[in-house]
Amino acid sequence: MWQIEWMVNLLPTWVFHFIVLTGILLVVAAWILKRIPFINQYNFPVHLIGILLTVVGIYYEGGRGAQAAWEAKVANMEAKVKAAESKSQQVNTVIETQIVERVKIVKDTKNANKETAKLIARQLDDRCVVPESTVMLINSASQNEVARGASSTDGSASDVRASEVVETVVENYGRYNELREKVIAWQNWYKDQKKIFEGAKQ
Repeated sequence: MWQIEWMVNLLPTWVFHFIVLTGILLVVAAWILKRIPFINQYNFPVHLIGILLTVVGIYYEGGRGAQAAWEAKVANMEAKVKAAESKSQQVNTVIETQIVERVKIVKDTKNANKETAKLIARQLDDRCVVPESTVMLINSASQNEVARGASSTDGSASDVRASEVVETVVENYGRYNELREKVIAWQNWYKDQKKIFEGAKQ
């Protein structure tokens, strides 16, 4: 059966037009033959063959039409997907460029702040003493743990210099802002990609 279908699909469309036309002509001929004596005995077979040819021809023409419509839809969708993929690649390039540029700005700002921290380090270290309770709180926060109460320490000075605390804060805020810019860029990337591929479905 599959081989027959495959062979039929190889036939050009005009063959099925011809089959339908032949079937209709045979039906009309059968209607005329039944009115002619001595020939009307061929009326039934001619009529039957005409109906069969008409039905078969219309069936395959309908199948060809449906297949052509389906192939047109597939081709249209493939074109839309290809266009969407091209736009998607453009968005990828833009997002990657934005990430590089924004992260560079953040890093430049962080480095500038680090230089400022170095300039004021001596002033900080001469005037500020970092208590053990502060070091304990910073360490706990960095590990996402709850710190013990500050009252549990005696307020004694730590070995940590104030300038080191400032450098750590500058570094951490800089890292936070780098990640923030990346997250914002990827959120924009997702929105743009969603819009592109949802548009391809329409």
